[in-house]
Amino acid sequence: MDSENYIQIELYCERTQTPVEFIDDLLEFDMIEVQQIENKKYVQQHHIIEIERIYRLRNELGINMEGIDTINHMLEKVNRLEQELKLLRDRLTIYEH
Repeated sequence: MDSENYIQIELYCERTQTPVEFIDDLLEFDMIEVQQIENKKYVQQHHIIEIERIYRLRNELGINMEGIDTINHMLEKVNRLEQELKLLRDRLTIYEH
C-alpha cells in the first residue's frame, strides 16, 4: 500500500473533529471505500473531498443519509447523461462539416 495516497481515518476524524460514527455511516451506505491494515482503517485521499461534501450536506442542510444516498445516485446519473450528451454532440459535429 502506498501510504502517500491514504489517510488513517482515526487521525482524520481526530484532526477534523469528525465523528468516527459518521465514517461508519458512509461505509454502511457504500459511499466511500476503506482499506483495513493492522486493525486500522485508511481512506484514499480523493475520498476526503467526498467525506467533507457529505458531512456538510448532513450537518449544514440537515439531510439524512438516505437523502444523501439518493442525491449521490442522482448526481451520478446526471454526470453519465452529460457524458453521453457530449459524446453525441461530438459525433454530430462530424456530420455538420
